[in-house]
Amino acid sequence: MQSDWSVACGADDSLVVVPWASEDESIRYIDLQDAPARVSEIPEATQYASLAAALQRWNQRDAPLFTAKCDVWNYTADHFDAEDLAGFAFAQASYIDLLPRDPMIFSSFTGCEQMLRTWTERSHSIALPEGRCEWILRPARVLSVPGDTSHSVSNGADHSGYDGFATTLYVWGYGSSPQTAADVWSTALLALIEPVLLIEKFKR
Repeated sequence: MQSDWSVACGADDSLVVVPWASEDESIRYIDLQDAPARVSEIPEATQYASLAAALQRWNQRDAPLFTAKCDVWNYTADHFDAEDLAGFAFAQASYIDLLPRDPMIFSSFTGCEQMLRTWTERSHSIALPEGRCEWILRPARVLSVPGDTSHSVSNGADHSGYDGFATTLYVWGYGSSPQTAADVWSTALLALIEPVLLIEKFKR
């Protein structure tokens, strides 16, 4: 699988905030750590089983991270950019925001950067030439919501009011048809689930 990583931590770069809600509050952060069954409230997860599997595994209590937001979309070669793989007619893509549970990792730029480097190396070893992923390190803030236990985002570790770093994982699949691209994307995402969990050694 083709894989790369980058850092987007400048003053004008977007901030990952947990919990979050849209302006009209029609969509919002769903804490899958405390309520795994609420994955059914995420439309993309109900449509794509591989996304549901990733969200459920990455939000289990034994996981060293949790997720904040996700999306899935598809497009044709007419909308490919310079980073897309050439020679294919269709692509399906997704993103998932990942945050370390451990405050020491969450707050460490060096630790998070090393994590991205290792994730990139691991994804290179996945034999899927029609797949691509990218890991982008972003600034993040995890807030507490007084009296609202549905927004608990720590696992024995107090992230309340913490500033640190999140990773946005983008995954693409390419193919000669929309279904082929979707199948490759699904295979790529499933192949990344377990490698993403191996971050304990980056504790600082």
